[in-house]
Amino acid sequence: MEDLLIRKNLRWTGHLMRMSPDRLPKPVLYSQLSSGHRKKGRPRLRFKDTIKRNLKLRDIKTDSRTLLSQQRDNWRAIVK
Repeated sequence: MEDLLIRKNLRWTGHLMRMSPDRLPKPVLYSQLSSGHRKKGRPRLRFKDTIKRNLKLRDIKTDSRTLLSQQRDNWRAIVK
């Protein structure tokens, strides 16, 4: 079950990386809050953190992620 979630997450990540920069999900992923307060305790995981963890589990280098995601067939083969 967890492997299925990782695969779905990475497929969405590839889709997001291929997306044009003017679409809303891409800027939201790369943005940060300029103000606000966090509750005490352990910070909650961000979507970016789960992407990094899943890429590491699949041994996908983060520097090659952009190139691989642009080639949809190669990205899907690696994610499977």
